[in-house]
Amino acid sequence: MPDASFYFDRALNYKRVYDYENAIQDYDGAIQLDPNFATAYNDRGRAYYNLGKYAEADADKAKACSLDKQYC
Repeated sequence: MPDASFYFDRALNYKRVYDYENAIQDYDGAIQLDPNFATAYNDRGRAYYNLGKYAEADADKAKACSLDKQYC
């Protein structure tokens, strides 16, 4: 079974080609396997923002900040 970093790395590749929907699905997978993965929340928030989903983006930014102050 893949670990959280597998999904995170693949999400980064999707993000690089502006495929934010698939990136979000993989960030979801990473977060499901590691609910404290602050970077995954932060990056998923950016993907949501790029899709115009601002409420979801704000929620992920807040979660990332609560887990790691570098994202505040």
